[in-house]
Amino acid sequence: MKILTINLNNKRNANIFTVQTDEGNYLLHGDIIVKYGIKLGEVENKIFNTALFESNTLIASEKAMKYLSSKLKTEQQIKDYLFKQGFNKGAVISAIEKLKNYGLIDDQKFALSYIRSNPKFSKNKLKQKLISFGVKQAVADDVLCNLDDADNCIADAQKYLKNKSKDNATMQKLTRHLMGKGYNYETIRQALNKLKFFVEIN
Repeated sequence: MKILTINLNNKRNANIFTVQTDEGNYLLHGDIIVKYGIKLGEVENKIFNTALFESNTLIASEKAMKYLSSKLKTEQQIKDYLFKQGFNKGAVISAIEKLKNYGLIDDQKFALSYIRSNPKFSKNKLKQKLISFGVKQAVADDVLCNLDDADNCIADAQKYLKNKSKDNATMQKLTRHLMGKGYNYETIRQALNKLKFFVEIN
């Protein structure tokens, strides 16, 4: 392979270069160009391909870290983002592993942070949300196993019952309302029993 030109790809990013060869144009990171001594003239295909793979991984990693800078993301969200940016599967997988080793991608940390940020969500709703973000079901189950959303269920029930009669028809509608918010039947039953107790003593 023969390298014909090496030019800065984008003035806003001084580390990315367009390398024109007799076989096509490629983007290489400046650090990789220096590491492998890429310069004008002949270069072994094996060396160039290795440099290209490492460069794609490095560029993908930097893109992902910039994407992560605003808030935590799941592994799946990062993968989807990098694929949309045009990186190939090998570069994406390599970049993901690199960021996981640095502790920058951790789905359990993401899940715990999301739960803390949404304290009024039911366990089922939290689980659905986490899975929709790409958190594996086993991880979601693990972080939610000790969460008791009985208090949230009671609060939602009290809010629904405000200015309403406490008859059977209302309680049936309330049960459907709470199930729609993701509470399981046992949690709802306990909440209604507790509310009934409070109603009786007031």
